[in-house]
Amino acid sequence: MLYLTLKWAHIVAVISWMAGILYLFRLFIYHKERGQDEASIHSLLSTMEAKLYRIIVMPAMGVTWLAGLALLVMQPAFLKGGWMHGKFLLVILLTVVSVYAGRLKRALEAGAFQLVPSGRALRIWNEVPALLMVLIVGLVVFKPF
Repeated sequence: MLYLTLKWAHIVAVISWMAGILYLFRLFIYHKERGQDEASIHSLLSTMEAKLYRIIVMPAMGVTWLAGLALLVMQPAFLKGGWMHGKFLLVILLTVVSVYAGRLKRALEAGAFQLVPSGRALRIWNEVPALLMVLIVGLVVFKPF
């Protein structure tokens, strides 16, 4: 029962993390393209980004990591599969992207728009978590190596 509970928590946390990080990058695009022009938009987007990051993205990332590591402790045989090593690497990359999102959030909040990539570049960054998710889920489902 503990294993299934951890698996459930891991899956729910991953879904929450992905929803949060994908929406956060979308907010960054709006902020970069519209937040510089109007103080009320800047203030609203800063508040939305801060709450999303603090209340959804980071806690979900933490639960994902904790539940995932607990599952590995309970099923160490997973570590024998190359797919798990690939998954682990991709989850580290997703974590790096999430930490980078925190830096972007702080720069936008401070009005340091010059430190934030263009709207076009942010649109590309918005696809990175989705691509990582597709690859991670593919490794888990198909276990190709």
